Amino acid sequence: MRKVSSWLLRISLCAATSIFVMPCCVDDSIRAQQTNDKWQRVYTDEESVIDINVANLRFEPGNILRAGFRTILSKPEKLEAPAGAKFKSRLETIDFKGIERRYRIWETSLVDSKGKILRTYPATSTDDWRTIKIGGVMERLFNAIRAFAPFGSWKVADYRFADRTATEAQPSAELERLVGTRVRLQMDRGEVGTKVCNALVYEDERATKDELFRQLGIELESIGITADRAEMIKVRCDGNDWTPSQSLLLK
Repeated sequence: MRKVSSWLLRISLCAATSIFVMPCCVDDSIRAQQTNDKWQRVYTDEESVIDINVANLRFEPGNILRAGFRTILSKPEKLEAPAGAKFKSRLETIDFKGIERRYRIWETSLVDSKGKILRTYPATSTDDWRTIKIGGVMERLFNAIRAFAPFGSWKVADYRFADRTATEAQPSAELERLVGTRVRLQMDRGEVGTKVCNALVYEDERATKDELFRQLGIELESIGITADRAEMIKVRCDGNDWTPSQSLLLK
């Protein structure tokens, strides 16, 4: 079964700010952009299963993708202390550098069968990056992340003017031509129609509706969003091979 997941892409063309609606077909077996269950199964073996927290995927500065994982053990394991304590699951926050294929464990918490956190281990060094081994469990987790939005193949279905002076009664021929354009986002590469960026950079950002209007000239109500704030992902091309050089995804 496949679902349609809609995101919004803001780009600037000829000094006019516009919003494009991009629906994407997603496979229920691997994606969960429109599900109420934040935990999705990404790995299973005889000793444990691993779930990813799809509601907490974030892009940190430095083009780092941060994700939360939950490993549920088939049998509880003992802690060294306190005596008799056992943990049933492990919560891990893991950072990935996709282009370099490296990762680091940002934080680990051990949890008992009742959901109580017994112990938490923060990262001892921010520079403790390790290589993702081919065929290993970490590669499986890394590949699973790339199946969730905003990554994947999208299509521009419609556009809205985001500034107050533009009127939809006067359609733009340039914008009309973009409807139907394929947009493909990967961890390090982006394609918008025939335009390709091989140095794509993502970063999460949050703004109130007033901040969004001051910074970008976008009124959330004009694009059907009634919330007081918006979760966004800035998408920037570090090279000169993609126009516009910066875009914005609204979650």
